Amino acid sequence: MLKIENLNQYYKQSHTLRDINLECKKGRCTCIMGRNGVGKTTLSKVIMGLLGTQSGKIIFKGKDITKLPPSDRASIAIGYVPQGREIFSSLTVKENIQIGILGNRNKIKKAPQIIYKLFPVLKEMQNRKGGDLSGGQQQQLAIARALCLEPEFLILDEPGEGIQPNIVRQIGDVIDYLTKEKQITVLLIEQKLPFARRHGDDFYILDRGSVTANGEIKDLSDEIIKQYLSV
Repeated sequence: MLKIENLNQYYKQSHTLRDINLECKKGRCTCIMGRNGVGKTTLSKVIMGLLGTQSGKIIFKGKDITKLPPSDRASIAIGYVPQGREIFSSLTVKENIQIGILGNRNKIKKAPQIIYKLFPVLKEMQNRKGGDLSGGQQQQLAIARALCLEPEFLILDEPGEGIQPNIVRQIGDVIDYLTKEKQITVLLIEQKLPFARRHGDDFYILDRGSVTANGEIKDLSDEIIKQYLSV
């Protein structure tokens, strides 16, 4: 579904991503893991075209999209839920969702019913402003807005950060549904090891901007965890 080949990225004089090679397989959840500051969010922004690259390729469904503008990546079925959610707090839930619909490549007029199936609370709160929602409800809204694109590939940057446990569990169930039932490919940037193990299929660990370990999530050993994930 998506491949990254020999990707390098710099921020000013810092070499933030170093020779990254990575593959996200269709209908699977690939977890990007690592300590704070190792380049995980930077990688997500590079995939979305929000940050440029020094060298390397990003290939989506066999096509090189390295130079494609961010706005065009939504039109080829890539959805993105950034860290911190970034919903429009002054707009209502319904208006936030309508903005997501505007980016849909199939030119739909109404929100896909799947979003209300997955997040029924949003239907009840359509007229509430985004800024009045709890952190967990805002995260649900951010994911729903991305799903309005009807993506084939979805990036989730720490979707459980700072929200209540029951909604974290719900988001995990949504990830499982999207990958296993809808065959949507998910790239999950995640700090919490139990969540990654529960919902991930494959993993890549970043350290100092480089991939230091990867494989199926069942092969994530205690030795790797101690070396690259323990605080």
